[in-house]
Amino acid sequence: MELTDKEKLARERICLALDVDTVDKALSLVDELFDLVGVFKVGKELHCTACNEGVPIVQEIHKRGGKVFLDLKFHDTPQTIYSACKAAVVPGVRIINLHIAGGEEMCKKAIQGAKEKATQLDIATPKVVGVTLLTSLNDEDLKKQGLGIGYDQLALRRTILAKEWGLDGIVCPANKAKELQSHVSEPFLFVTPGIEWQGKYGSGQKQLYTPELALRDCNNSILVIGSAITKAKNKRETAYNILSEMVRAV
Repeated sequence: MELTDKEKLARERICLALDVDTVDKALSLVDELFDLVGVFKVGKELHCTACNEGVPIVQEIHKRGGKVFLDLKFHDTPQTIYSACKAAVVPGVRIINLHIAGGEEMCKKAIQGAKEKATQLDIATPKVVGVTLLTSLNDEDLKKQGLGIGYDQLALRRTILAKEWGLDGIVCPANKAKELQSHVSEPFLFVTPGIEWQGKYGSGQKQLYTPELALRDCNNSILVIGSAITKAKNKRETAYNILSEMVRAV
């Protein structure tokens, strides 16, 4: 399918979540939707499944010309995360992430590890972005944890810290990106899950938004879209319809 210039711009801002239980299903989605998707998200389930099957999933997607958001949400001691980020950087990885809650030293060691490995391999350094809060949480969940702060306030605090600590961006709900973007200077990337399309969205998510609004509100966002496409009867048609809606906001 030949895309228009605006459709190509919109395509670069679609990240398809490969939240499936087999490598074959994941690579089938890559093959089917590559020309309509800019980035493919590899999360914990697929990453572990691929490791167990002995398949270098990132390399397989890279062979097909795809770019990867490695969504492993690192959170550990600074030295462990330094080593983990070095291990995560291979050709094809465009974005890696970690929990901002891990603290300043952990975040800075992650950046260091990613840069060092990219330099060794002579490839572009992946964007290192911090998870503010999961889209499965809300104010009530934070209250139960005794954090004493609301969802929006904590997301904002962690966004500001992410910028101060040198991260390339954040992961935040799509419906929060506009407000958070107003508090940080560019360049700063917003990876935004919580995308809903015609009533379809990822299970367990409580923070939802539409593709057009997400794109309109935040000029440096990448939209993470999963079930709305992967569970559709006609995946290509659905992906293209979403792309067409996004074009109105490009």
